[in-house]
Amino acid sequence: MGRGLLIALLAAVVLGALAVSGNARTGEAGGTPAPAAFRLSDGSAGCAFDGSRIACAAVSGRGVVLELDGDSYPATSTVSWDESTPVLQRTESWWHGGFSCRVEGGIVCDRGNGSISVGAEGVGGASSG
Repeated sequence: MGRGLLIALLAAVVLGALAVSGNARTGEAGGTPAPAAFRLSDGSAGCAFDGSRIACAAVSGRGVVLELDGDSYPATSTVSWDESTPVLQRTESWWHGGFSCRVEGGIVCDRGNGSISVGAEGVGGASSG
């Protein structure tokens, strides 16, 4: 009885690991991250990650981009979101590689020596390098 239970438990762990690894998709082979997007719960701002940079914008349309090297600049393309875009809650954070984002009034994203922020009151970016 004990040996059968151990085998069943081991099989469940292995199958569970295979299921999770199959669902942890990337944008393409080789580990490139899949695109990700999130927004504030009130819909006043949202962000999109394309695998190499993150762009965030206020509902007014003004946006800012944070690059891998920490540089930031005004967004030249639209960042869009809707009701189906996941909400980044105050108690949560999002990260990939050196990028990390959190909610502090608006959305604040950091990468190395640079950061951007976006919310109902506007957008901004800074670099210390």
